[in-house]
Amino acid sequence: MEKQSLCDDNMEEAEYILLDLDDLPCEIYIPPNAPYVLSGLDTLNPILTIDGKIKLIGQYDETIGTCLVFDESGRRT
Repeated sequence: MEKQSLCDDNMEEAEYILLDLDDLPCEIYIPPNAPYVLSGLDTLNPILTIDGKIKLIGQYDETIGTCLVFDESGRRT
């Protein structure tokens, strides 16, 4: 039993962030594979800077229910 509790202490908890960019105006063009920087993730308004030119200020919305995340091959991760 002690061994299991030691393993639990060493486990890392992963948090995932979903970026919903569907509401961006169509005038904003984001090139494929553009470099980006996420900053301020520990603040109420994180910032996404795309290609060093586009700066988006976000907000957190709590999700209701379950979110499924898929990798590019279509497998559930």
